[in-house]
Amino acid sequence: MLANTHRIRGLRLDRSRISIDGKPLSDYAVFTLADGISIDDAKPVTMFQTAPGRSGGWDMTLDDPYGYPALGRREITMRIAATGDPMEIEEAKTLVGGANGRNVRIGGLTNLGEFHGRLSTGAWEDHHDAAGLLRWSVCELTLDAEPCAYGPTQRIDLPLDGKTMHASIRGNRPTHPVLHQLVDEKVDDVTPESVTHTLTVNGQRVRAYGTLKGAGLWDEPHELLLDCENRQTTWQGKPIPIAIDDDYPGMPPGPATFSASLSPKTNVKKYSQYITYTPQWLI
Repeated sequence: MLANTHRIRGLRLDRSRISIDGKPLSDYAVFTLADGISIDDAKPVTMFQTAPGRSGGWDMTLDDPYGYPALGRREITMRIAATGDPMEIEEAKTLVGGANGRNVRIGGLTNLGEFHGRLSTGAWEDHHDAAGLLRWSVCELTLDAEPCAYGPTQRIDLPLDGKTMHASIRGNRPTHPVLHQLVDEKVDDVTPESVTHTLTVNGQRVRAYGTLKGAGLWDEPHELLLDCENRQTTWQGKPIPIAIDDDYPGMPPGPATFSASLSPKTNVKKYSQYITYTPQWLI
């Protein structure tokens, strides 16, 4: 007879709102300890060169186009505990251990978003009662995190034919847009035609080159994905080139202008387009 392994995990519910990859700690059958969370600073990567006759030396720091230096990773630690009978505690250890060494998302540490990084699981400290039975166990989780917290993905619908859209970019650090163009190609036999997909952000333009070959009767809209964060462009999932003299634009926080177009539209039945981006918050 097979044992029933489907049961409610976590004898004590976690109330910290912390999550790992979107799952609350109670799903891992653990909870956080009081005063068991710390978030270290993210130090700017700077460099100064001493020089005779110049007080303070020369600032040799490399800044990005917006005047920001690179930031080092930050360490986030959380002390967690598992309680219950020995089988429940052992199960909690295996659930947490499954995430050891992985890149994960930790939510609930700030209302602004999630921290991303590689998780390390420390040694478990077992605590027994007077009879020698295991009653609870404590462990420290360490996240080697990227410096910023990532907020929920934002979407900005764009007008067609290169008309300008104004928006306000959330966050307090620069981020990058992703253009989504959903193209319904004309059905039946058409002559393949080269097209240019253009995205302009705050006056900076990037052009990608593809080909419209026609679509089948039941085809879904074909997607162009111009990903400025990862510096790659795909058409129907396959990489396509951008203009050799163009570059992928970024966006500082605050007011921004966008426009996007597709030309020529000889083989286009209709299309839609929008921008997504992920706000970045440095705290």
